[in-house]
Amino acid sequence: MTEKLLVRVGQSQQEPVSWLIWSESDSQIIASGELEHSGLLGELTEKTSGRSTALLLPASSVQLKQVALPTKWNRKLERALPFMLEEQVASDIDDVFIAFGKPTTIDDKHFINIALCDLVWLQDWMSVLEDFDIEPAVVTPDALLLPSPDTDTLSAIELQEQWLFKGEHWHISAVESDWVGDYLSLVPESQITHYSPATSLDTTKQLIEKEAEYDLPLAIFAKGLNALPINLRQGPFAAKKKQPQWWRDWKAGVIAAGVALLAFVSVKSAQLVMLQNEADAYKAQAMSVYKQAFPNKVVRPHLLRKQIQNELDALSGGEQGGFLELTNHFVSIYAQVDDFDPETFRYDHKRNELRVRAKAKGFQIFSQVKSILEQRGVEVQQGALNNDGDYVIGEIRIRGAA
Repeated sequence: MTEKLLVRVGQSQQEPVSWLIWSESDSQIIASGELEHSGLLGELTEKTSGRSTALLLPASSVQLKQVALPTKWNRKLERALPFMLEEQVASDIDDVFIAFGKPTTIDDKHFINIALCDLVWLQDWMSVLEDFDIEPAVVTPDALLLPSPDTDTLSAIELQEQWLFKGEHWHISAVESDWVGDYLSLVPESQITHYSPATSLDTTKQLIEKEAEYDLPLAIFAKGLNALPINLRQGPFAAKKKQPQWWRDWKAGVIAAGVALLAFVSVKSAQLVMLQNEADAYKAQAMSVYKQAFPNKVVRPHLLRKQIQNELDALSGGEQGGFLELTNHFVSIYAQVDDFDPETFRYDHKRNELRVRAKAKGFQIFSQVKSILEQRGVEVQQGALNNDGDYVIGEIRIRGAA
């Protein structure tokens, strides 16, 4: 995906949430803004469509550590690491989430870069995003995305009455503006490379101004995603390998559509002059699918057509009836259109609307699909289309009678 949505949250869900849409191909900001609190995250749900989402955590809530290892990093050390850290963290180690970064070697000694944060705190934030149907591909602390500093130098930027700093050796910090002078007097680095005006920095250290690179903090963070140092989407927060979203959401409806299709084939085949063995094969196939769709029902071969019809009649009276009708319309395009791949299906039964997010080889294919569906007498709305490499990604909405 060439566009990215960055969402930067605070320590609490009552704090402002900053967001920015970044075009990777054009290296420019498409849109940005700020929400008063996390309860308004629903305003960003539509903005995630066709874009990769990154959740940026406040540096003040994530601790980075470089842990010395007795040998080269391996699976056994990964399991043992929580016990190695017990005396180095103030809270119970079971309440801490540990994310693993890249192993490194310094002066022939082995180290592992890790990030730690409160487990429940991160779970709460991920739950909030899930409630608004926002699934970040990347979760990482904000200050870690600052440009990498030179030796004996800190990278710095001002954000929401704080200064964020990134050091050379796996070190980040977030300091309230009132305490920056005290903080800088204690750090060993002698130079500060700043990416926002530093008139408020009270320090005797050498200031290196990057005025030509001044930009919104989230825009600078977006550039840092290209060399992501660590992604907290691991362990209990790893993105689950799952079946396509449309299949998980509409499995029952798709099975019902399959049964309807097989029933249709069975009826038509009975009207045609066909060989008996072909008729028997269709009948056996219908029985097999019927058993999968309705495992608790007894199959009566001589009454199979009536059983299928009864199930479809019962299904059409419920919430899935509209979905079944719209799905049948949508299935019709597969025999007529090539290089058109649906990625997600969403059905709004109140509006009797099926939303299909798909990718195709060109813009004209979406127009062809729209034309075919309109010829079948359904209302079709086509959303925005975006280039994504060799493909075009967009959304089509199919609406039946409300």
